[in-house]
Amino acid sequence: MPQSGLKKRHQSIGGGMTDNGADRGMRSNSPQEILYGFSRKIGRHVHFRPYSLKLDEAVVAFTFDDFPVSCYQNAAPALEDAGMRGTFYLASGLMGRYENGQLIVDEAMVRDLSDKGHEIGGHTHDHVNVQRTPLSDLKEDVRRNDRIISEIVGHSKPVSFAYPFGMISVMSKLTLMNRYPVLRGIKVGTNHGIIDLAHLQAQELYDCSQDSGSIDAMLDDAQRRKGWLIFYTHDVRPDPTNIGCTPRFFSEVVEKVRKRGMKVETVIDTVNRLGIA
Repeated sequence: MPQSGLKKRHQSIGGGMTDNGADRGMRSNSPQEILYGFSRKIGRHVHFRPYSLKLDEAVVAFTFDDFPVSCYQNAAPALEDAGMRGTFYLASGLMGRYENGQLIVDEAMVRDLSDKGHEIGGHTHDHVNVQRTPLSDLKEDVRRNDRIISEIVGHSKPVSFAYPFGMISVMSKLTLMNRYPVLRGIKVGTNHGIIDLAHLQAQELYDCSQDSGSIDAMLDDAQRRKGWLIFYTHDVRPDPTNIGCTPRFFSEVVEKVRKRGMKVETVIDTVNRLGIA
């Protein structure tokens, strides 16, 4: 990723994760934690589902994790006004509750976004750390999440999935890649060349770590490489958390993409256009 213009990144546990208990204990030197760390590195850096990405032009996706009401109120309208649509990753068990101090959307909001052409993706039901969840429990959790999303939006289960907290392991990756055609993580980068459909790279949209210059550098790089640039954030509000951004900054990024005439698609639309099964 181009480094010019980057602000000093706000340091949070695990690089982009929130300290809500899912990742506590990861800094210990116990044999179990060493194995966890080794499994995470393999999951992040080894391509489990390699794919040769060939695009005629760069593609941008705007994605949202969890996702708070502020995304529905501020981000979705900004995209719609620009003729764009986004991918919203829902942990159905969080609906109507607070996560990281943010009120999460309800069923009516999810349905409304889907009706307007936005994608609703999978993010587990209980917003679990997939590495530390027994596989039998993980399978049941994602089945429940898929079923609830399908019932809300009125069609088949989600096609794309985002790993909660960006956490990943060998076994969880193998398990989930057999359920979803594409899965997105938080490993920094633009997808180009040989990519891993089981762990798509992404770029955070956080006020604390990005600015206008760094966004321009990312867009320049994506256009030069004809790559798939996937942005992600959480809350979009005037006083964002360290894993969110302001409506003003989000709209600025949307306008930069629009002025460049770049193609913007939901993750599922890119998957379908490329014929990825």
